[in-house]
Amino acid sequence: MSPESPRFGSVVLTGATSGIGEATARRLAGVSGELVLLGLEPAAEVESVLDGIRAAGPARLHYLAADFTSLAEVARVARAIRGLVGRIDLLVNDAGVPGAPERIVTRDGFERTLQVNALAPALLTRLLVPSLAPGARIVNVASSAHRFAAFDLDDPDLRHGYDPVTAYARAKLAMVVWSSLLAKEERSTSTTVVALCPGLNDTPLSAAMMGRIGGPPSEGAARVLHAAVAEVPSGTYLEHDEVVAPSAEALDAGNRRRLAALYLERLPRFASA
Repeated sequence: MSPESPRFGSVVLTGATSGIGEATARRLAGVSGELVLLGLEPAAEVESVLDGIRAAGPARLHYLAADFTSLAEVARVARAIRGLVGRIDLLVNDAGVPGAPERIVTRDGFERTLQVNALAPALLTRLLVPSLAPGARIVNVASSAHRFAAFDLDDPDLRHGYDPVTAYARAKLAMVVWSSLLAKEERSTSTTVVALCPGLNDTPLSAAMMGRIGGPPSEGAARVLHAAVAEVPSGTYLEHDEVVAPSAEALDAGNRRRLAALYLERLPRFASA
């Protein structure tokens, strides 16, 4: 497989029914053998989207509805994925939500932005790691917004001083740090973990936060595909297709230890749900 002509066997993509995720699914349909797409909506509500993805390439398509505000639901969909495909060559964690105008707590008791954008992808990935093929790659769609966040790990769910921009930036900071932690966990394997900022794209998520600005979702999708094949070390963070250092907060050893403890505390009880 090369950056010029990537080919994948089995691919799992979350957040596949709109924005960058949908554009990425269309690209992957032409270069994958089997494509498992996850989205929030029931299949009947996104049939036209799925038809467009099917028309974009020959990949064998599967669609699973999954609500990431429930970690038990994430565990359920992970089991379903393992039943659909043998080995996974590429896992793209793209699902995400903007910070809500008012703080929302999920049924699991966590702030919604943090759960959907950071905790749920981490749980899904943990449950799918045993199904990864040799040389597999995990691509985590983060954001340069993480640079504006300081993670108060004494109040990760923003019980005090909630605002939507802070919630989103903190969740993306958690994604960047977790990607690095995951790369360290997988260092004895041939799995590569890459996090990236897809740039500013005109998507439903960005429109909810900033209005209709940015380039087309296809530009973000191209950056996701680049991250999927770029010859970079595991644990790399990309902006504008270039390897860059994440924020000082993301690199801080104390933050990394405490965030690792947070993931460890919150996720194991759902792994067998």
